[in-house]
Amino acid sequence: MPSGLYPLHISRNPLLKVLRSSGQAAVEFTLTFLILLIVAWIPADFGLAFYTGQLAQNAAREGARIAAADPTLVSGTVSCVMPSCTGNIFKETAARLSSALLPAATITLDLDPNTGMNCNRMVTVTVSGTYNFFFYQLLRWFGASGDLSNTPITRATRMRWEGQAGC
Repeated sequence: MPSGLYPLHISRNPLLKVLRSSGQAAVEFTLTFLILLIVAWIPADFGLAFYTGQLAQNAAREGARIAAADPTLVSGTVSCVMPSCTGNIFKETAARLSSALLPAATITLDLDPNTGMNCNRMVTVTVSGTYNFFFYQLLRWFGASGDLSNTPITRATRMRWEGQAGC
C-alpha cells in the first residue's frame, strides 16, 4: 500500500498519536489528584490543630512560670487580646503563639485573692482562641452547610505564686 493511502488513525508517527488522543488520561489524573490532595490535607489540617493546641499549652506554661516569679502581681483577673498585649507576662506568652494559627487569641492572667490563712495562692494563665480548619472552609466553598470550621482551643496552667509575703 502506498504511504499516502494509510488512514490517519494508523499513522506511524507517535507525535500524531499524542496530538489526537482524547485527553482521558488528563481527566483521570486530575480527578485522582484532587482526591489524593483531599486525603492528604485532612490529616495535615488536624495535625496543625493539634500543633496549635501544643503551642497554646506551651505559651500558657511559660506565662504562668513568669507570673509565678513576679512579686508585683495584684489579685484579680487581667486579660488581653493578641496582638495588642502589653506587659512582660502577656508579651512573653504572646511571643510563643502563632497569630496565623490562632488569630485574636485571648491571654488571661488570674491571681487568687489573699485569704491570709495559707501560703497557697495560685496564679493561672489561660490562652484561648479559635483554630480555623481550612478543609471545612474549602467544603463551604463547595456548598456544604454548617459552621464546622471554627474550633475553640483553650489551655491553662496553674502555678503557686512565689511572691507571697511571709511564706
